[in-house]
Amino acid sequence: MITESTVGEGIASSVHRFAQARPGYAALIDGERIVDYQELSGLITARSATWDLAPRSLVVLGGTSCLEFVVAYLSLLDAGHVVLLGGDRCLQLADAWRPAAVVVADGASTGTGTGTGSTVERLDAKPHELHPDLALLLSTSGSTGSPKFVRLSYKNVAANAGAIAEYLSLTHDDRAITSLPLHYCYGLSVLHSHFVVGASVVLTSASVVDPCFRHAVERYDVTNFAGVPHTFELLDRSRFDDLTLPRLRLLTVAGGRLAPHRVQSWAHRLDQRGAKLFVMYGQTEATARMAYLPPDLAATCPSAIGVPVPGGAIELRAHPAVDDPDVGEIVYTGPNVMMGYADRPAQLADGHSLTELCTGDLARLRPEGVYEIVGRAARFIKLFGLRIDLDHVERELIRTGVAGASELAVVGDDTRLVVATHADVASLGAVRSLVVELTNLPERCVHIVQCDELPLTASGKVDAATLLARATEASSDFDSNPVATHGTQSVAAMFAEILGRADVRDGDTFISLGGDSLSYIECGLLLEGIIGRLPDDWHVTTVADLERLNRGAKPSRIVRLDITMLMRAFSICAVVSTHMGLYRFPGGAHLLLAVVGYNFARFLLAAESGRARLRAGLRTAARVAIPTSVWVGVNMLIAGGYSLGALALVNNYTGSSYRREGRWQYWFFEVFIQLLLITSVVMAIPVVRRFERRLPFLFPLLLLAPLLIFRFRWWELGDHYNYLFRTHTVAWFFVLGWATQRADRVWKRAFLSAVAIAVVPDFFGRSQRELFIVIGLIALAWLPVIPVPRILVRPIGALASASMWIFLVHWQVWPPIDALLQREIAFVLTIAIGVAVWWVALQALVLLRAVPAMVADRFYSQVKPSSGALATGSIR
Repeated sequence: MITESTVGEGIASSVHRFAQARPGYAALIDGERIVDYQELSGLITARSATWDLAPRSLVVLGGTSCLEFVVAYLSLLDAGHVVLLGGDRCLQLADAWRPAAVVVADGASTGTGTGTGSTVERLDAKPHELHPDLALLLSTSGSTGSPKFVRLSYKNVAANAGAIAEYLSLTHDDRAITSLPLHYCYGLSVLHSHFVVGASVVLTSASVVDPCFRHAVERYDVTNFAGVPHTFELLDRSRFDDLTLPRLRLLTVAGGRLAPHRVQSWAHRLDQRGAKLFVMYGQTEATARMAYLPPDLAATCPSAIGVPVPGGAIELRAHPAVDDPDVGEIVYTGPNVMMGYADRPAQLADGHSLTELCTGDLARLRPEGVYEIVGRAARFIKLFGLRIDLDHVERELIRTGVAGASELAVVGDDTRLVVATHADVASLGAVRSLVVELTNLPERCVHIVQCDELPLTASGKVDAATLLARATEASSDFDSNPVATHGTQSVAAMFAEILGRADVRDGDTFISLGGDSLSYIECGLLLEGIIGRLPDDWHVTTVADLERLNRGAKPSRIVRLDITMLMRAFSICAVVSTHMGLYRFPGGAHLLLAVVGYNFARFLLAAESGRARLRAGLRTAARVAIPTSVWVGVNMLIAGGYSLGALALVNNYTGSSYRREGRWQYWFFEVFIQLLLITSVVMAIPVVRRFERRLPFLFPLLLLAPLLIFRFRWWELGDHYNYLFRTHTVAWFFVLGWATQRADRVWKRAFLSAVAIAVVPDFFGRSQRELFIVIGLIALAWLPVIPVPRILVRPIGALASASMWIFLVHWQVWPPIDALLQREIAFVLTIAIGVAVWWVALQALVLLRAVPAMVADRFYSQVKPSSGALATGSIR
């Protein structure tokens, strides 16, 4: 067990010690970069010398789970400063605590250890008086109430890190991943416990459902990772069992209660892999962990929290609210018990005020010798790892008067928070808005129950069980309305409408719900209207996390527009303009093929299983193939000019001459569908999928090599006349776009830019077209987002969303209009008609999706029995 008296000796000096003992062993993995203990030690030492702060200063630290964050954190402690981990509230905390500096590590470090990658703001603040043992200030699990922080000593951190490493049997061969943020005590304990044994940690800020997270887990042979109960829900929905994890040794869960049946299920699943599940119990006040359940008891004692961690002890102390002599409040003692709380700077000079921790949890000792929690003495609940003080929420609702003068009560359980009030319906939206703001919970977890009188128990207390039952059995019209209290649609309802899914849940993402490039733009535009500025990775962010983003924020005038949206809008305009002979911008369709490849890698390859990838590919192909074939068929009946090959979308191979009227016009759709079908089938093969995940950038390059044989026409399949429109001769555009999406480093983007410059020229024999495409490919690699005025976002989004329909109908639309009007006007009208056709098709699709529900509702309204009949039991 670690017994050093300072965190410098317990954590940071562990890095220095292993730098001498095992210098080549990996300590951190950040993207493509592997940092061994010797390098990390040097980065910490170099960074310590750059802080330029008064000795022993208070510093607020925030940022992402990246190399620079870890270096900044350890170097601050190494230099003797006190760190307040601020998460995403650094500026607010700076106002309240007046630290010497605020440091935000953004992950852009060059690896010099000199501060690049951190924003450092030094404040002209009066020096704090800091207790010599004080090392760290942590928020209490995101709890509501006053900004109260836990004061942790050097010994607290070192002792708990050693205890965790001991009962998990961690060794230098273990490798964790930052599945939880490092500013959260649970996530930070993972870093500490691995460093004290010389193990390694993979750094990522991605969600567990993000393909990048899953790729990192597989690629770097992660042996263990941590989660709260919600994490395990996400793992269930993202097909955890499909992951290839030959070195997986254990999973840990804490931060809330994992249902007993799920403990048993996960323990069994892990046992089949030769791994173990550790159910753990802790609080920030104990530096992270107080108890753990030995894995061999998970099947027989799944509701238990286990035994004390090494060096700790648990006493069940009688509580006045409990009559059962076998039940008492958990009182914990050990070297990891905090120094005390601090809610103002003056308290940072205080010494150790606690020798034991009264947890507020009621428990009993089972015959197996493990502790089991049976209730809570204090009124708080835990959701998504957040501890919610129900009394504080209740007080704030009363103080603000948001519910008028009405009586109210706040209750909750491990799945929702319920507010009961007899306020008028017009006030209910404001009540929910304030609760969401106070708790940072998703709106769907906040239920409003309107009642004339609060139900009471025999002792005159609010009957929480009755209120929870009412919220479940008879949710009010307000709760069942998908429209959120900000006057905008909820994220889940929007996804359900656009993606045609009735089963949207908190753990779902745009990708897991089957979103693709055709729905990405529309969902993005609507989502921005709901939550304001979108994160770049919104398509792999869970519904719950999107709901928790700040709503109602004032939108900025400049928007960071996705490059593929801009390219689709510009390319379709270039295609139509070129075909009309207005202005020549040839090459737009071939550039769109690269965009298709880019989006294929971003959306369809993100599906977690081979079956899901195949289903997503077939669905997207059908959304293009069906309207195209119908449109070609209608034109065949009315005007002729198209072949059966065109109807079947294979004319690029069956047509006798691409110059024959009409037969070559839809080559882009033919190539699109053929490529999508082929790649979707191939990528559904398990061995291919695993290979692509292990080498995501190299894989498309390996596909590109043989395709260049056809690009340079070293080997021709079929006649030469149609080579510009045949799938095997233009597939390299698609694969270049695919590789571009996987280019996550500067050298990769530079390499692909060089490839584009090398292979595009001389393909068409027209320098203007080739230059246009080269510029587009380079922009796709280097400019993932483009700043544009907000006023242009809607028009660009409409053009991009309608691009398929514009391409589809413009051949028949522009000739008659061009014969009557000036060509510039004809061009605008052609584009406008294409957008209108897209809008009509979209409304028709929504209506078709709604028909089954409308029929069911009509049927149900005919046969639904009255509430009175149900109450009297006359319906059997």
